[in-house]
Amino acid sequence: MSPDLRPRPLRVRPGTRSMRWIVPAVGLALVAGALNEPAVARPIAASEVSTSQVSASRVSASEVSDEASAVATAKATGRPVLITSKTTDTTEYRALPSGRIEATIAGGPVRMRDANGAWTPVDVSLVRQADGSIAAKAHPFGLKLSGPAGPGDHDLIALGQPGRRSTLGWSGPLPAPELNGTTATYREVKPGVDLVVEATRTGYQQYLLVKNRQAAKQLRQFKMPWRTSGLTARLDGAGGLNVSSATESHDVPAPVMWDSTVDRVTGEHLRRAPVGLGLAKNALVLTPDAAFLTDPKTVYPVTIDPSQSAGANFDAFVQSSYTNDQSAATELKIGTYDSGANKAKSYLSFHNQEWLWDKQVQAATLNLWSHHSYSCTAKGWVAHRVADVTNTVRWTKRPVQYEQVGTSTQTKGWSSSCGAGWVTIPVTAAFQYTVANRLTKTNIGISAASETDNYGWKRFASREAAANPPTVTITYQTKTAVDLQATAPDTVCATGAERPYMYSLTPQLRAQITDTQGVPVYATFEWKVVGGIISTTATEGPGASGSWLGTTIPDDAFTEDSSYAWRVRGTDGTTPGEWSPWCEFTIDTM
Repeated sequence: MSPDLRPRPLRVRPGTRSMRWIVPAVGLALVAGALNEPAVARPIAASEVSTSQVSASRVSASEVSDEASAVATAKATGRPVLITSKTTDTTEYRALPSGRIEATIAGGPVRMRDANGAWTPVDVSLVRQADGSIAAKAHPFGLKLSGPAGPGDHDLIALGQPGRRSTLGWSGPLPAPELNGTTATYREVKPGVDLVVEATRTGYQQYLLVKNRQAAKQLRQFKMPWRTSGLTARLDGAGGLNVSSATESHDVPAPVMWDSTVDRVTGEHLRRAPVGLGLAKNALVLTPDAAFLTDPKTVYPVTIDPSQSAGANFDAFVQSSYTNDQSAATELKIGTYDSGANKAKSYLSFHNQEWLWDKQVQAATLNLWSHHSYSCTAKGWVAHRVADVTNTVRWTKRPVQYEQVGTSTQTKGWSSSCGAGWVTIPVTAAFQYTVANRLTKTNIGISAASETDNYGWKRFASREAAANPPTVTITYQTKTAVDLQATAPDTVCATGAERPYMYSLTPQLRAQITDTQGVPVYATFEWKVVGGIISTTATEGPGASGSWLGTTIPDDAFTEDSSYAWRVRGTDGTTPGEWSPWCEFTIDTM
């Protein structure tokens, strides 16, 4: 259309100019013509929902699909409400009566979809199938074990989803396994050798229990048939394997073996040795330390332990007397049990944290299931933010330790006086750092306050454990948000060649601002010449959550035939929300 033929709305020139205005969200129809609301639909803000508007069925609900409705229901009922649409295999979200959200993130998967698509708790207890095979009741990676088998090669363990699956085999007969909870024991697979497979939350641990020196002679090197589907395997440089696809990664840590020499108080295995792990054609090759097997000090039976884990997030302990990867272990450790001769620390990494970037984190607490301590004496332990943690972490290769983020003296797991149970430590600053720096991982290290005091020794369940994996509970609120933005005269929000014309030198910039807690809100508007560096800002408010707030461009700020960009963000008066996208227009009043 020719510029001369474009319709021209009346130019707004108020006689007395107020640089700000606020329009309550429930009274838009009463606003005079120059301030007519743009013809756009908007959701009702949670703060606008009164108790009387919540239905009787909603009042009693403890689960609601969408976040806004869950917040309104929690405020109306005074009880937390599960936000079902946000649930994942590791995380649940609840709206709190305060308007905040509480997320509980598990280190390992705690639920999975069943055959009907509904969530069901993970249960790695082993049960016998109709065909004689063994399977976990509800395993997130479909763990399956062999039943009885005759001579030849067999699929002993299969792990992973269809199309991305690895299978570990066994050569030779297999008896029907004895089942005990999460453990399957195949007796005498070779003379004097039992084969034990333990289901873990993220994979499995497999043990060869070598009962005597004569049996050990059969195991100086042995191959276990191994196949993968949709996965690529490579040696990881740390004595183990990384098995990965484009979307997921499994780890086969370097195997290790230990004898039956244990510490009387802690049950720690005191004599350990590495087991070589290699790749041959369609097989894993394990080479136990021959000197360890023949050493007169070695106390039989000896346990040889290869394992495999999968999934997001990560945890592992490191110990001064260990040289191999412990990321598939079912426990975490801190402190010392022998006055500092052996020392342990543990590390946890929570992945995929992008969803937190636009949030305000008020609190974060790490929850650990403590199943063993040196005594019931309350002894201090600390949490630090640390650098990235992977399965290459060792006592001699610990991640860089940054600021301390929490302390605790909670101690459980020694006796009936302080039985196994949950202990907690604050880690708020670590997650706030993730948000402030827009990181994808939050990495935490935990250690005893003293690494020479035996009473600080503690052991916790890891993400691999069959029950009670670590969790972190985060309380947050979504930052004040810009729901809609508009101008008067009306324009569409576009940039570049698509930018519209603006028929006023003093337009009004407008935005609808909401806050999940329903507190008063402000809007900060920013504008500048397109491509310019210098900008001008104006903050307007307060207004009720859900209000339209606006500012009018001052006289002589804009000039004819120039192009301008503007954006806006909301705030609750303490922490600003995210900026809206830039919108542009070109001034043409002629």
